[in-house]
Amino acid sequence: MKYEDADIFAFIPNKMKQTSAPENATISEKDAGSGKTTASKESPDNETKGRKKDSFNETSDPDTQPVFEEFPAPSPETLIENDPQNFSDTGSKIFAESLSGPSGLSGAVPEPVSSFFPDDLSIADFSEKEELPFETFEKYDPGVSIATLSPVEAFGIVTTGIEPLEITPSGATITGYISSAHRSEIRLGTYVVVPYEDEEKLFARVGKLQYRQEFAVDDATEIHSRRMLNARASPINEADYKFLACLDPLCILYRKRAESELTRRMADRIPRPNTPILPVTDRLEVQTGLNIPEEGVFLGHLSVGGELLKTHSEPETVAYYLRNDYSMGDPLIFRHMLICGSTGTGKTFLSKNILRQFMTDGNRYRLRSSPDKAKKNPCLVIMDPQDEYSQIFEDNDTLTDDDKFRFDSENVTYGRVQSTKAFVAKIDGQKYPGDKSRAEQIEFTIPFSLVEHNSWLIAAAGMSELQYIGLEVLLVDFFKLSVPHTYQNFISHIENEGTRSYYVDSNRIHESSYDGIVRRVNSKFFSKVFDRDATPITDVLDKIFKPGQISVFPTEYISSPRIRDLIVLTIMSLIVDNKLNTTGIDAIKETPIILALDEAHRYLSKANGEHARLIISRFADAARQGRKEALGLFLITQDPQDIDDTVIKQVNTKLILNLNNDAAISSLKVPKEYERRIPYLKKGQMIIHSPDNSDIVEILGLSNCVVRHR
Repeated sequence: MKYEDADIFAFIPNKMKQTSAPENATISEKDAGSGKTTASKESPDNETKGRKKDSFNETSDPDTQPVFEEFPAPSPETLIENDPQNFSDTGSKIFAESLSGPSGLSGAVPEPVSSFFPDDLSIADFSEKEELPFETFEKYDPGVSIATLSPVEAFGIVTTGIEPLEITPSGATITGYISSAHRSEIRLGTYVVVPYEDEEKLFARVGKLQYRQEFAVDDATEIHSRRMLNARASPINEADYKFLACLDPLCILYRKRAESELTRRMADRIPRPNTPILPVTDRLEVQTGLNIPEEGVFLGHLSVGGELLKTHSEPETVAYYLRNDYSMGDPLIFRHMLICGSTGTGKTFLSKNILRQFMTDGNRYRLRSSPDKAKKNPCLVIMDPQDEYSQIFEDNDTLTDDDKFRFDSENVTYGRVQSTKAFVAKIDGQKYPGDKSRAEQIEFTIPFSLVEHNSWLIAAAGMSELQYIGLEVLLVDFFKLSVPHTYQNFISHIENEGTRSYYVDSNRIHESSYDGIVRRVNSKFFSKVFDRDATPITDVLDKIFKPGQISVFPTEYISSPRIRDLIVLTIMSLIVDNKLNTTGIDAIKETPIILALDEAHRYLSKANGEHARLIISRFADAARQGRKEALGLFLITQDPQDIDDTVIKQVNTKLILNLNNDAAISSLKVPKEYERRIPYLKKGQMIIHSPDNSDIVEILGLSNCVVRHR
């Protein structure tokens, strides 16, 4: 029944007659404010027609029965004329006022309503044993606590007007009505709190937004659409629609005692209907609710939809830190990090800002293998295919005093690292320009002796299993010879006809396999790398792996991709072999190492051949054991789907920038609602998935680089 079509009945006790409202009754503008009505005289015929049989007690005297006095509700046209902007509110007010009376409800009362109680009767005249002819109003329960808020402060209220409120072990359904004044502030992913009556708070995230019609209006018609599209048409009245936000509970915030620290637990309570939905204004609530450490390695600032999340704290933004202490186990860098994004999304810029945070004097890690368990600064080793990371040696001259003040306020480390060194492989016919920074350059060569325990360094891609086994047999025998163990001597050895006859005739190596090995190993690019006129890398390991040092290995100047790969794999094998073996070179074994690997998909791709399978197997072991050996992998790639699953499964922290490749997005194993957002991330905007550090969140990186970036 619609209010505008219905008559309003007043229940009147002790009336002898039942009368109907006059047909021509009106409320004048003058008398509307005083609550009086003016009506034309009613004819006897109308009075007779208005009488009806008493339905309350047919056996009682009709002269003593209560009657209904009927009053017409104002027409919709009258309401719109009085207040065209909010006629629904006005109608509700008039309806409420017409029912107001001595029961305690406020508002102007029209005169006829006074007939609820005759002049000679009041509520006080009823004895306790006598029943009122209507249900009494139940007073508000003072035990129910509702937060005192201004309408401007709250986004809206929790409502059951759409769906029942529920919370189960598998999920929850909590719907909030958002008032029209705050609808432009709500985004998918917006964080909110809903208070309970005992000072606990539900910390939640907006997971769905929707409009629903408030009134029975069909806005899906041709006439309506033309009116709305007409430039002269009035703008749509958003108050005609319900704007709803579905909340995804993240946790409940509480304090065990008033003076204890804020903590969280799983969402195991349901908020009451009509509870206000509030914006999060306390930085501590955000950090606790999302399980973000209050200190550690700075990664960026929390954001929602590409806009920084602001609080009432100072500073107003919320810094996102990576847990970097031993309070909950080993620091997360030793459980590895992945930065992935398409070309041009700022991977190198972001990587510089993050890696610089690890190289502070106070950042120290302990080694389980060290006898004294002393903590040491890490050594950062960077494989640099674009010659950009040596610039960490230089300051960013564009930083202003305001930038530096902001960095200091949020514990962001900035400025050059003077211990940055560039280690340059000497390659025949190639020269490193070294003009991007003033960092010290140290030249080295790769001795063929390293191949003795790493045969895959010279195993070409596509070498069959039989050929690989034959190569290992040849290498073992060669390193037993009392000759200099150089690449040229090895080639001369296997090309010798007597050596060939020995292995083929004795059936140790099949003839076709032997010839295939010789063809693949005797390559010009190997001769350009091994045993050049420079210090062997094995003699400068104590210079490369020093605590607190950044050791950059640039490869941009090398034209051959195979030579680049050989150099990178050599450095990686040195680190992995000495970290995983029981014994190893002290410079590597007793130094915490962060290995930053740009274009990681080139070296950790899915196995394609025997030698690739061995490489992946070795580095999968390194990823699994890195936590206890103080070895952290920092992988940078634009093709995460190409990294072998055994490696990527060990990566704990993923920083995901813009990606447009569906296969790459699927390989990251993030929730579906975040998968859909990844192709729309702007430059510097990213999603972080670090289960041991926080819930999945969105952050913005710094707009300035903390070191030089050109």
